This record gives sequence, C-alpha cells and structure tokens, in this order.
Amino acid sequence: MTWGTMIGVTRQLPAKDRPGKDAWLGPIALCLGLLSWPTPAGGAVLAAGAVVCGVRSMTTKTEYRLDWTAVTGTGIGALQLLLSLMLLVMEARGH
Repeated sequence: MTWGTMIGVTRQLPAKDRPGKDAWLGPIALCLGLLSWPTPAGGAVLAAGAVVCGVRSMTTKTEYRLDWTAVTGTGIGALQLLLSLMLLVMEARGH
C-alpha cells in the first residue's frame, strides 16, 4: 500500500497529459521562481506568484502525477520568499 492510496489519491496519469490551461501552471511556476531571483524590486511578488501557481498545479487534477516544474518552481519561490522575509526582519532590527 502506497501513501497515495492510503489517503485516497492515486496519481496514475502522466503530468505531461494534463489538459488545457492547467498544463501551463507548472512551467509558469518555474519561470516565475527563476525570474524572482535576478529581479530586485519585484522578486517577492514574482516568488509569491510562483508559489501560488505551483501549489495550484499540485492540488488540482489529482489524477495526474506531480509535475517536476511545479514542485521546483514552488521550492525556488518559497526560498526567495524566505530570503526576502529574513532581509526584512534584519532591516527592521537595524542590521
């Protein structure tokens, strides 16, 4: 018994077969996540967009396997948000 069958989710279909606009959520998340790093002013906004697109891709149409671009884009965006938050806290404390 796998974890997916224990919680009632079976991701059997390949991610590349996702129909319609939902197929673009993973690649968009990856692009936004990567663009958030060299963009100084809007990096946090792009990172937030990457996390939203990636999470939406992973939580909708659960019959499809997880898209590596969605997982990677979400991770990269989350790291950018964490770094932005750490820098904001350091600035607020006067460092």
